[in-house]
Order: sequence, then C-alpha cells, then structure tokens
Amino acid sequence: MLTIKKILVPTDLSVVSVPAIGYASCLAKDHEAEVILLHVVPLEAMKKLFTGGYADSLAFPPGAGVNIQREADIDSFYEQKKQRLVAFVQQRIGSDLRKNVKIRPIVKPGKVVEEIIATAREEHCDLIVINSEGGRLSRLFGGSVTERLVRQAPCPVLTMQPAAQISIEKDQRLEVKLIDQWAA
Repeated sequence: MLTIKKILVPTDLSVVSVPAIGYASCLAKDHEAEVILLHVVPLEAMKKLFTGGYADSLAFPPGAGVNIQREADIDSFYEQKKQRLVAFVQQRIGSDLRKNVKIRPIVKPGKVVEEIIATAREEHCDLIVINSEGGRLSRLFGGSVTERLVRQAPCPVLTMQPAAQISIEKDQRLEVKLIDQWAA
C-alpha cells in the first residue's frame, strides 16, 4: 500500500499557490500526513536586505557587535516570514481543513529549486505538490521552477494547474481554483 506521511508544498505566498496547498491538505487529511509548507527566499533578496556597504563598516569599530545585530536581524526576518506563511494559510485555507491537518512552515534562503529538493530529502518527503507556472519565455531561459523540479526531485511531484478539474463528489467535477472547501 502507498504510504504518504509528509507532503512538501513550496509556495511563493501568491494566490496561485492556494490550490496546491489546499489539495495537499486534503491528501494529508486522508492519509494522516503532515504538510510541510516551504517558502524559499532567493539569495538575491537576502543580499539586498542584509549586506552592508563599506560605509556601514566604518560606523562601528571592529568587534562592536555588528555581526550579532545582523544575526538577530536575520533571525527576526525568518521568524517574520514564518508568521507570514502561517497567516497566509489561515487567510486562504478553511479552518475545518486546517484543524485536521498538521501544517509546518519552513523558510529557507537559497536557490528555489535546489532548496525545494534539499528540503524534500532532509524531511524524507513522500510527495511534492506545487502549482504549475511559467510559459514560453521561461522555457526559453531554462524552464520554470516546476519543470526543473519535476526532473530533479527525489520523490513524486504533483503539479496543480489552476484550471484543472478534480472530483469532489460522485460524478461532480469542479475547477481546482473554485473549490470552496479550502477557501477561508
């Protein structure tokens, strides 16, 4: 029998990712699995936030605790991102579904595809659920995150297209983006 205990759902905190979170939560509820909600902060964004320029280093003498302050700022930044991730789920996923599923937020810096793959390995995930994305231009420039993830992931990847239809009851089909079961 197929066992699903951990489902990884990468999100950029956009509305487009809600169907993937909702679908993964429904699967998790049915399989008594945990949903690991991952938000990767690209390195470029981290560099802009936390790299000080030459003038910054002149403001404090060596050993004045600047690194301690930056570490505290980074920790605070990750905690704020985790809180945003939790708030995003609370706003977008219905309380009935949330209360029956363990959802654990993780925030990591790095390259998006590499961090998704690393997290799937570290957490021993059984499935990755992600929204499909990209178009012709992204394929010309190396493919979308979803395409690269499908090729490199250590576990099965389920992609969610916003216009996809799923069965919700006997002989009823509904577009994923319209399902009110996971709308808050």
